[in-house]
Amino acid sequence: MLQKNIPSIVTLPVELIYHILDNLDILTIFISLRNVCTRLNNILDNYYRYKTFTILNLHREKLNEQQFQCLFNALRNNKTITELHLDCNRIDNQKTRYLVDALKNNTTITALVLCNNNIGIDGAQSLANLLNNNKTIERLNLGWNGIGSEGALHIADTLRNNHILTTLHLDINDINNQGTKYLADALHYNTTLKILILSNNNIDDTGAQYLANMLNINKTLTKLVLCENKIDSTGVKYLANALCNNKILTTLNLRLNKINSIGAQYLANALKNNQTLTDLYLGWNKIDNQGAQYLANALDINHTLLSLHLERNKIDCQGCEYFNNAILKNQVR
Repeated sequence: MLQKNIPSIVTLPVELIYHILDNLDILTIFISLRNVCTRLNNILDNYYRYKTFTILNLHREKLNEQQFQCLFNALRNNKTITELHLDCNRIDNQKTRYLVDALKNNTTITALVLCNNNIGIDGAQSLANLLNNNKTIERLNLGWNGIGSEGALHIADTLRNNHILTTLHLDINDINNQGTKYLADALHYNTTLKILILSNNNIDDTGAQYLANMLNINKTLTKLVLCENKIDSTGVKYLANALCNNKILTTLNLRLNKINSIGAQYLANALKNNQTLTDLYLGWNKIDNQGAQYLANALDINHTLLSLHLERNKIDCQGCEYFNNAILKNQVR
């Protein structure tokens, strides 16, 4: 019986390889065909879909060990990917080290999304080491990774000298007040970070004080998200005092904390002096009609706040009337 020799893809004419590539999804091309041989790499480098492939989204792909290894190998010399999404992929500290090794010479990735994995403290340290030398990563999402306060320390240490990162997500990491202190202290020196997400981290009034002290010094942070923490009126007082002096922050999110009408009064007083805050989120707190009145009165003086979120508080029709009157006064002006 005659045996047919089936040609390997690497020996086919370029035009035929392009035709095959046209019928494959880009993820298969990236993970399975990269680094097979030098000739195929050269062909891929000139293939139009590969050249324009800038966002690699592997959300919930749950890659196996072999696929991860192929991915890391493909990333080593890649010059097209600018965003890498690996959220929800069961990445532990060991895989994080492999990823960091693959990206140590990368000069194109600007956004790295690793939320909802198992990176932990050691993984956070590996990523901090990457950030110490990387010159392109501007956005890093490490939310829900169990890095704790010790992991926050590693990230904070690199923030002291990093001049590239502009957005940092550390939500749901149990960094608590100590981790918050590490980050706040680092931001006394950092001059590039603009957005910091610290939602759901067991931060209470002490942590709020650390952040308030930072806001009195920092000149670049424009958005601070502290929702789903344990900040009450005492913590809000610290933040409100900082807002009286801060000229940079435009968004403050305090949704789902423990703020009552006394806290609302502190914020209202701050709004009478602050002329930069544009978005204030206070939904799902304990603010009643009295707090609504404080905030509404502040709007008579403040003309820069664009949105005030107060859903799911203890404000009824009377509280709404205070805001209605404030809006009418502003319209007359």
